[in-house]
Amino acid sequence: MPTLIRRKYRFLHKTLSYTGWSLFWLLIWDIVVTVDFMLFVDDRMSLPSMPLTLLGSALAMLVSIRNTSAYNRWWEARTLWGGMVNSSRNFARQVLILVDDPGDALNPIKEVLFRRHVAYVNALAAHLKKAPIPERLAELLPAEEVARSGDTNNFPNDILSGSAALIAQEYKAGRLDSIRLARLESTMVDISNWQGGMERIANTPLPYPYVYFPRLFISLFCLIVPVGLVESLGWFTPLASTVVGFMLLALEKIGTDLQSPFSESQHQIQMTDLCANIEKNLSSMFRESENASVRSTE
Repeated sequence: MPTLIRRKYRFLHKTLSYTGWSLFWLLIWDIVVTVDFMLFVDDRMSLPSMPLTLLGSALAMLVSIRNTSAYNRWWEARTLWGGMVNSSRNFARQVLILVDDPGDALNPIKEVLFRRHVAYVNALAAHLKKAPIPERLAELLPAEEVARSGDTNNFPNDILSGSAALIAQEYKAGRLDSIRLARLESTMVDISNWQGGMERIANTPLPYPYVYFPRLFISLFCLIVPVGLVESLGWFTPLASTVVGFMLLALEKIGTDLQSPFSESQHQIQMTDLCANIEKNLSSMFRESENASVRSTE
């Protein structure tokens, strides 16, 4: 039973704290309005219920439209990352199969390309969050390449271009023919397209009125709700008004979080986990290929 109580408490705390201090100040306002009307105002003024209902319906529609647009951005971002995961697996498989080995051992360029791709997706995640590149990139890339990261405005694209240059060298060395080179290039174009789609979302926020006006209208509506309810609900006004306000504030916060899927929030795209998943996939594929190469030489 104590465990259940703690679980319920954590759920309630997480739910109520989602809107931050806005819910607290809303409750204070509702209490102030109720006390003022019940104790200090003789000629109680109130808003008719019908206009309040119409305002609430219009506001709900506005917030719904904004949240739908925000969710579409979030879902597209997640779809693009799903495509990146799939293309990363395709790229790894093509590198292992299409690039010839110089002898019985694996071509060392394959491991280099794998490490570069892990560095690429991690650099892309940092690029989308407008954060510094991860320190572990120094373990995956040449030191001089990492040092140049501050001189470019798109380091992930530079990493991808460097990988393409290495593949071109394999073609010139005769370890790739033109058909296999075209297959690899097609996959790298897909990867670049996924990146371009993510950058479009990250660099093109929702129009300012989409963000500002729902927030403004919700704030105004929360201010007038207790005035419109206090005559009919009396001392129960803070309870009803705060519940209504909490729902609207939560919807507004959800829309705000979803509209920027790469920014820090409870609903952000879990790019760190996706990058780790890509790295695990590539490491597993490389180990299996390495073990197969060892078995073939025995």
